[in-house]
Amino acid sequence: MDHFHELLRDKSKFCHQIECLISSIDQINNDPVIKERLDKLKNSIENCMENSGRVYIFGSRMYGIANDDSDVDLYFDAGDCFSGKIADDYTRQLQLLNLFVKAMNKEFIGLKIIAETRVPIVRFTHNPTNLNCDLHFRSGLSVLNSELIKYYNYEFYLTMDERVRWVVIAVKHWAVSLKLLSDNFSTYSLIWLVLYFMMQYKVVPPIIELWRIHHRHVPNYIEGWDTRICFNNDQLKLKMCSKSNLSKWELLRNFFQFYSDSITLRNYVLCTVFGELLPKKTFYSTFITKVHATGNYQCQTEKFEKSETLINTNFGSFNRIELQNPLKLCNNVIPWLSDKNMNLFIDLCTKSCNAM
Repeated sequence: MDHFHELLRDKSKFCHQIECLISSIDQINNDPVIKERLDKLKNSIENCMENSGRVYIFGSRMYGIANDDSDVDLYFDAGDCFSGKIADDYTRQLQLLNLFVKAMNKEFIGLKIIAETRVPIVRFTHNPTNLNCDLHFRSGLSVLNSELIKYYNYEFYLTMDERVRWVVIAVKHWAVSLKLLSDNFSTYSLIWLVLYFMMQYKVVPPIIELWRIHHRHVPNYIEGWDTRICFNNDQLKLKMCSKSNLSKWELLRNFFQFYSDSITLRNYVLCTVFGELLPKKTFYSTFITKVHATGNYQCQTEKFEKSETLINTNFGSFNRIELQNPLKLCNNVIPWLSDKNMNLFIDLCTKSCNAM
């Protein structure tokens, strides 16, 4: 019997597994010992680097869906680089990774530079805390991307609609069980596949709604992209009544059904800004037209308009799923889902939908 059928055929058993996972995750999030381990890790790195910069945690550990054995994603700001000063300097990032490896003491084991990924990283284990880590030097954009998801999962969406986090954790459990997650297909990518799907049912708002409520705030540029929507969220509460009465299980099934539609996925960009499908053939021009028709959001789109060549490279292939990055608007969140990987993902979604 196929593994996905075994995983999903018993609704009660699967839902119980997810509830147990959520309970375990919440216990980890509230465990002061875990926080102490993370603080110790950060202090150890900063001490080895002779306090020449600052360590930031991002990824699953920040937005609250990490298991006890989850890796820790780290960004090291080597002095005034958070805004992206070396983001396009791949050579400099590799130099800093090499310096980092040389500076680490015996607390850090298995140090290995991985340069084949889109952002070069160093992978290691911090022996005193037994935490497995990935660290990069590119910019603070990954930190703010995590802030945005943290905002979605905790300070806004979790209190507004508990189904979001449940489906995120359920889909991650599904992906882990099927060994889909990798350096090239991350939890971050998976979360945005879920959030975009949730936009279709009006369970969560598209990014344009965050632009509207942050319009009067001062722009904050990282790698040239305005990230102001990641700030001031403690005082902001979007009032949005869900138009969907579907249960968690029904939403999960509809997630698989949505990503089973190969015709749609091949021909349209999943646009997080509007929560809509925009034609791949005209994505650049259609997006600009829609933004200009919606309001005065020049700060958010000024770099987009200057990035036509890159956008046409990242969006427009009919052999991959293309989902727009919510901050770095010219990037596809899921470039790994191309050709055979896309076909595998669509096939697994189709079979999982049918198994439920």
